[in-house]
Amino acid sequence: MKYPVPEVQTEKLQPIQMPQLPNTPLVSVLVANYNYAKYISETLESVLRQTYPHFEVIVCDDGSTDNSCEIIATYVQKDSRIKLVSQPNGGVASALNTAYRESKGQIICLLDADDIWMNTKLEKVVEAFKSDPQFGFVIHNVIQIDGQGNFIKLAPMYKSLASGWMASYALENGGDIGGIPPASALSVRREVAHFLFPLNEEFKRNADSLIFCMAPYITVIGAVPEVLNQFRLHGANTTSLPTLTVEVMERGQDTLARVHQEQKKFLTKVYGTEIAEKLTDWRCSLAVRHNLYLLTRLKDAPKAESRKAHQQFVTHPLFNANYGNFMFRKWLFLWGEYLPNPIFKMLFDQVYGLSRLKRFVRWLRKSFTVSRAYS
Repeated sequence: MKYPVPEVQTEKLQPIQMPQLPNTPLVSVLVANYNYAKYISETLESVLRQTYPHFEVIVCDDGSTDNSCEIIATYVQKDSRIKLVSQPNGGVASALNTAYRESKGQIICLLDADDIWMNTKLEKVVEAFKSDPQFGFVIHNVIQIDGQGNFIKLAPMYKSLASGWMASYALENGGDIGGIPPASALSVRREVAHFLFPLNEEFKRNADSLIFCMAPYITVIGAVPEVLNQFRLHGANTTSLPTLTVEVMERGQDTLARVHQEQKKFLTKVYGTEIAEKLTDWRCSLAVRHNLYLLTRLKDAPKAESRKAHQQFVTHPLFNANYGNFMFRKWLFLWGEYLPNPIFKMLFDQVYGLSRLKRFVRWLRKSFTVSRAYS
């Protein structure tokens, strides 16, 4: 099926123009699977329970060595809307590219092979896209579950979601927007996907970052505040650990630097060098300065280095707006610089780690939830 390619006004930064969607657009669900036999059945079942029925599911198995393909094959036989394609292991971006090539829908939705959608997920996403023809990228809130399906936190993962035309903000903030959830909560119009795919296949993981870090430069974000996805965190899910550690932050910094390079290339390709050169350094974003400061303290960097990182962080224009509702965290950042490293690390563990106190509070919450369920 051929779709018209939208024009981009290269003279200035502005959203692409897209036609109105049909009443019942076809939704293509892209699933990249690698050795998720333990979860793929539950994931596909969540798609089949959707209240919006006009969809197709393209599962690309990326060289699994478990019995994933046999499980997926049973769903292919059960429902003609599900298709399985297989390839040698190439990583997430490669698998998504393969699935995208097989897709035909006007709307493209990503779904991790270990996540679970709420029954109204596609219905709400389609409604959002149809509510405004400028929305080329729709996101929604998510809630975290563990490997056994238990809630890690009772509250949604995001207090607020990014929305609107965010391109200028992204350029000024080192390419980072914030407030955008992981892969299974991302959906784009076909017209937007045309500019994003094929994804750079060097991204064996974190390929969803190539979607949510590029799409805002060419389209308006539509945000659905409801939780429409259970985002699973477990041992095999190495890109989404529930605690903040030096390893996680360093790996995240590396990913952000690589994504920033991709953003620069993308902006040059779409708009030209004049717009691309307006993208500030990736270390300008509040999230990066947050991590850089914490790394200096957790790695016992020289005092002059931590002091510089501290000043760059707490004087960031968005610091108060982002940490105003987290008083203990804000206090740690504002005054923790004057504490010895051992005390700072102890307080850091209370805020970010799985300290004994946090484990106890989590146990109380879980017990309360279970008691309410049976009362």
